[in-house]
Amino acid sequence: MGTAGSERRKRWRHKACRRLQARTALRNVAETLKQARRDPSDESLERLRGALLMIERAAAASPTLDAAAQNCARAYALALFQRGRAQEGTVILRHRFPDARYRLADDVLRYGTAKPGATRFEKGSVGAFDDALPEALFRAVARALAPKGAFWPAHDYDDETSGFFSYVHSLDEEGVVVEAARRFRELFARAVPAIAEATGIEWWTHRRPHGAGHQLHFDSADEGAGADGPEHPLCSVVLYLSEARLGGPTLVTTQCSGDIEMRCRDAAALVPVAPNRAVCFRGDLLHCVVPGRGPAPGGETARRVTLMISFWRRPHARHDREGAPRAAMRFPTDDEAWTAPFRARVDGADDAKPTRSAPVPVAQLWTAVDAAADDGETVPLPPYEACWQGF
Repeated sequence: MGTAGSERRKRWRHKACRRLQARTALRNVAETLKQARRDPSDESLERLRGALLMIERAAAASPTLDAAAQNCARAYALALFQRGRAQEGTVILRHRFPDARYRLADDVLRYGTAKPGATRFEKGSVGAFDDALPEALFRAVARALAPKGAFWPAHDYDDETSGFFSYVHSLDEEGVVVEAARRFRELFARAVPAIAEATGIEWWTHRRPHGAGHQLHFDSADEGAGADGPEHPLCSVVLYLSEARLGGPTLVTTQCSGDIEMRCRDAAALVPVAPNRAVCFRGDLLHCVVPGRGPAPGGETARRVTLMISFWRRPHARHDREGAPRAAMRFPTDDEAWTAPFRARVDGADDAKPTRSAPVPVAQLWTAVDAAADDGETVPLPPYEACWQGF
């Protein structure tokens, strides 16, 4: 009995030790990933490597940790690609993401380091302006969505985990966001003529750390949940509210919803962050936010704040502002404290002097993970999971 009891105690200690190692590894991964998104400086690379080694050792003994190891591997590979260490990043892809046939090219992930490409969008697809709004109106929008303002806690917003929620208006309503939308309808009427047909808008916003990205997607009504498939807006506008270079650029591609092929070269353009810069693109174009790279301007507490407005032929509000925030809500009519800046009247001279801001063409959008197969030609549209983005 003594020997049997001793063996049981050993097994118990061994299991307890494994559980402790697993908890420690999980906590380390979570903290490291959060830190890497907030400030993806060179110091974060070694922390990611150490966290990956720890979680992979723990996952070898406890397969339930494999998803955490996968997330850590994705972040580490992204950090390697962002620093030009493509060979090492590709090793991670082949080991951890065997289904990936293509990845976002260095021209995208290492934005600002490559010569511009020769992307040509169809006429009426994309336009961008600096000083897009009159100064007083821009300041009013920025106050309503100030990083430390009342809007975010009123919506239980978490910089790391909050998902999509939005508000819908008719363009004849009052308020600073609707006024900005009316300005954009005039400003982009020549660059993206479809905007002139809009009578309603849907707007949403995000407050993200410098190193956070947003995966490639199409804008759609009710998050694409329509019975007849996704319904896309006429066009969408992104307005930057943050300081220059805080967060990565918006990437707009030439790929349309319904395409059956994927262009790998000269098929996208980047719009870097600058305050009061706005980009408008057709509503059926694939786009994303590239993760910021290098030290975060303003430090790790700084946030990339953007306002997105999609333009629709008709307003399509579906829900009142009750319970958890969700898509296509009606803007509250009662005087909640956070709504006051959105209802503010903006008086002052119309000092808007917008200047065209040309999106930066990307020479290569996708590169094959297997270098031998990378001829840069157009390919049949692969499954979404076969295209590795890194975020």
